[in-house]
Amino acid sequence: MAKPKRFHKAQDESQNKYLPLFMQSQNIKKNFIESNDETVSNFRRALPQILAVNIQNLLQFGYGMTQGFPTIAIPAIQSSAESSSITLNKEQISWLSSINLICMPLGCLFSGMFAQYLGKRRAMQLVNLPMLAAWLLFYYATCTEHMYLALCFVGIGGGLMEAAVITYVAEITDPKYRGMFSALATTCVSLGVFTQFLLGSLMHWRTVAIVSTVIPLFSIAMLCFVPESPVWLIRERRFLDAVKALQWLRGWVSEKTVETEFKQLYDELITQKSARKTVEDQVSSSLGHSLKKKLHMWHKRSFVVPFLLVLLTFFICHFSGKTPIRSYAVLIFATLKAPINKNNATILLGISELLATILGAVFIHSTGKRPLVFTSMLGTGACISGIAIYTHSLDIRELTGIETVNASMSMLNNSILHNGMASQLSPVNVHSYLEWIPLLLVLLAAFFANLGIRMIPWVLIGEVFPAEIRSSASGFAGCMGYLFGFLANKMFLLMISVLTLPGTFAFYACVSFIGIIILYFIMPETEGCTLGEIEAHFSKKSDVNLLRKTKKDNSQNDDAKVLDIE
Repeated sequence: MAKPKRFHKAQDESQNKYLPLFMQSQNIKKNFIESNDETVSNFRRALPQILAVNIQNLLQFGYGMTQGFPTIAIPAIQSSAESSSITLNKEQISWLSSINLICMPLGCLFSGMFAQYLGKRRAMQLVNLPMLAAWLLFYYATCTEHMYLALCFVGIGGGLMEAAVITYVAEITDPKYRGMFSALATTCVSLGVFTQFLLGSLMHWRTVAIVSTVIPLFSIAMLCFVPESPVWLIRERRFLDAVKALQWLRGWVSEKTVETEFKQLYDELITQKSARKTVEDQVSSSLGHSLKKKLHMWHKRSFVVPFLLVLLTFFICHFSGKTPIRSYAVLIFATLKAPINKNNATILLGISELLATILGAVFIHSTGKRPLVFTSMLGTGACISGIAIYTHSLDIRELTGIETVNASMSMLNNSILHNGMASQLSPVNVHSYLEWIPLLLVLLAAFFANLGIRMIPWVLIGEVFPAEIRSSASGFAGCMGYLFGFLANKMFLLMISVLTLPGTFAFYACVSFIGIIILYFIMPETEGCTLGEIEAHFSKKSDVNLLRKTKKDNSQNDDAKVLDIE
């Protein structure tokens, strides 16, 4: 009997080497006696999370710059007087405008496996490499094919980063900050696009490309100073590293301070999952369905229900008019006879979108997701309805100047590059104040869309999926989101030819209004909830109804948990 005792003792000691001090067997009794005297202010607890999220958002900022680059490069190449082998016709311009969107779903499909295998931080660092290669290709491009290849790198890199950046923010932040920090990603993308326009007004497009290489290099360097996701580390059974990551993210505190959070994550990711896996393994082995075992998580309610919710929010986001309005802004303003130059009106559109994303990121913490999304959809639907009524009353049935879309885009960018932000009045009908109505309606529609419904699918992606497949599911959902955006753009002109312009805008308004009703009954309030609570809601393993749970209720529950622990 002595040998088994020594064996078990040696086994316990070997296991203890991989556990934090508060979970090692010889320290368990001591933990019940010791108390944590360390007090951490809210600012100190939030500061490292702010740093980590903003360093991660360098990727989003860089991605926004890649989205804005074709807009300044295409008209610059067309109007360039210098001898160049790069020539662009309408067909080539259409490919330069969309080839990255075609490649992004491909990157999204593999982003989950990429992030899960390498870890979130390392994946984010490596994703900068195709972005860096793209900027160098842009700078040294001597033919159109080089531009195509660079945009392919942009698309694949942008797709590969989706799972890593979305899930990283969700996994490192406190529940009360998660929504606000997740919403900042959209703001950084818009800021990157706007920054690229400013650089394009000051520099040659090749100079802009070489200057932009600083962002991926800086991102790689700065990501060395932030920790890996604690959730990923625990799933990889790197418990000591997970504790160190939590210590850094919660204000550079002691092990004892993060003991409760670590144990909660350990219970959700290791203890409970191991118990369920044991039962599932027994059933699977008896049935001999190895393939079914691998795909089991993708058939469970905890994945299917949130996936359908994310798909619905993506559909509402793109088919409520937000995406076509941005893509066809020049033509829409020209058709509606905006009282200012249509190119400068498009710049105002970008400013309204950027302002809305900032306000959305600020208010999501205080209002919660549901009120913000419902306000966003109501405002968007009302403004789009106003545009439909306006175009119908004036019998405007189709867009004008479709055949000159590329020339219009060139005019837009030449205006940005050479004329700055000065407003130019339209030479016709400037005396009528009624002409300001469609301009204000379009700007307000873009503002309300970006206030909530545009960003909410990307926020939900990082929260609603189970930990086991969060990375893969996020990448797959992101792929579907980009496909919806592509379809919304491609179908816009077809819808106008079938439904007319007023009918198309009326359809977009109906999507917003019907979406409010549907989301009211199925979209939970996840603001302030832990990832475990959200997963329990979708898998029906909790009695808490997040559809009716307010932010106040969440905070009260958190206080109750603290009292129970104490």
